Amino acid sequence: MFELPWLQDNIWQNFLKFNYTYLSTRPWLFYLGVVALVLAVSMIFLRNCLSNKKLYADCFSDKIYVFDYKKASDWVALVAVIAAIIFTEVYILTLENSLFENYDLMAINTTRSMRFGLVASFDYIRVIPLGSWYLSSLYAITQNIIVIKIFVLFQTMLVAWALAAFFNYIPVAKKLWMIAILLVMPTLLQTANIIFPERDMIIALMLGLIFARKYCRTHQLKWAAFFILFANIAIYTKETCIIFYSGIVLTSLIYNVITEKIVMKSLLKPWRIIQIMPIEFLLSLSLLCYVVIFEILQNGANFYLSANKQTLLQQLVSYRLELILMAVAVGIAVYRLIKFYSEKNNPMFRSGLLVGAICTAVAIVVIFKLSPSTPHLAGKSYYMLTSTLFVLAYLFEYIDNKKLLGVFGVLLIVYSVQTDMMFHRQNKGVYYREVAEYMADHTKPKTVNPVFILEGPYVTKTLWQWIIETWSTAYRYYFNDRIFVIKSDVHYLDRNITQKLKIFNNIPLIYFPLVPKPLPEKGDWLVINKENKSTKAINLRQAYKNNLVYENALFEIYMPK
Repeated sequence: MFELPWLQDNIWQNFLKFNYTYLSTRPWLFYLGVVALVLAVSMIFLRNCLSNKKLYADCFSDKIYVFDYKKASDWVALVAVIAAIIFTEVYILTLENSLFENYDLMAINTTRSMRFGLVASFDYIRVIPLGSWYLSSLYAITQNIIVIKIFVLFQTMLVAWALAAFFNYIPVAKKLWMIAILLVMPTLLQTANIIFPERDMIIALMLGLIFARKYCRTHQLKWAAFFILFANIAIYTKETCIIFYSGIVLTSLIYNVITEKIVMKSLLKPWRIIQIMPIEFLLSLSLLCYVVIFEILQNGANFYLSANKQTLLQQLVSYRLELILMAVAVGIAVYRLIKFYSEKNNPMFRSGLLVGAICTAVAIVVIFKLSPSTPHLAGKSYYMLTSTLFVLAYLFEYIDNKKLLGVFGVLLIVYSVQTDMMFHRQNKGVYYREVAEYMADHTKPKTVNPVFILEGPYVTKTLWQWIIETWSTAYRYYFNDRIFVIKSDVHYLDRNITQKLKIFNNIPLIYFPLVPKPLPEKGDWLVINKENKSTKAINLRQAYKNNLVYENALFEIYMPK
């Protein structure tokens, strides 16, 4: 029932329809067109006013390490990377291979995208129109979850290649071990799912830095243009990139002030500042454009940020590994600053990457208080991916003691794999699929099947409503020949749910009816999550204990008579 064909019918028609939906449903192309125009005009200005001085000659290390076929250590490290990629694929393929894997996949945004194409996230909630941009084309070709997860493997290989291409100033064996460790760290591995744009962001970010290095070495403006292009792709793929790039700009600004290339009277001649900081100017302009667009689209408090807020203690617990690594990196950076600081070496990228990483982490923990809070994501740390990547690279670049680095790497791998397997065991998608299979086997086509759902013990009414709605969406996607009516008490005080959902087109094709009811009625399927220990759940179990028709490790199904 849930084993969809490997390829869709009418791929070409779907490709055109789905991409038309993605390109036309929000005015994001207009906004990004304005940003492109502003940056293009700025590039023309720079082309006419830049001097021939090599402003960024010392931004990157001149060392380049290549794979040595005669060195066993390089081969062992390469095998470690391949093993990490295989581990990633085995990990995600041994989870539930249907939309029932988690709530995000069951949700209306996923199934609507599979019906009509992806709608770009560009509104008062999220301003990431390029996040998951490939999904409209991918859904047009296939909606088989296994095939999509194989695509994730291809994405993982691209991430590994992009990291290897940029960090070639780190000795090969150290660099490859760093990549292998990053791939198995929960921070990255938990994004190995089709709903996350973090992998696209990393690829764009690294490609941009590769072109930035080309510009710093050649001072050909075309490479700066490519850097800004990919930097903007990264920004509009994941919002936190604006903080990362702000850290790079801040590092360069402080350096230029300390070296007195910028003084108070420079403020009277801003074009002179632009002439000595062209990359920073383009980056700042990009960040300013994003902030302006974000403010235009916001309507009061941002729902996404407010829904994800956690306490400081929850932040520290969620990001404990990442924050420990950052503390070590900061200690090494302070030591190196005291002992090796030189005004000849522009730290814009040498140290700016680390500063950007730290700024991002501080903003996530202290300012935005972001930590995934939905049940299937609770405790996961993927928000910290950009910070973890550059902190890990910094540590592998500057820890020279091989024994210390070896112990450090082994501990990271052991901790990461153990944590990954803990999350793997906590995945409950198979139990949701089992309930769906039972429903399918015991219902008839074209007959109304009311289902009253009493889900798990979730904190907020809004979150609980969304979780019930994911049931409705997933069942509508898979059960085209059946008619389910989803009942729940959490919608009882919110009778406008149907009105709220009118923003989605063709609602009957992506949503079964949601009916607010305080209690199940005769003839309903009553589904109770065993983790729900509320008084209502206990009373319903007691009342219908003789009507239990099915149970698995997570759910009980009753048929009230």
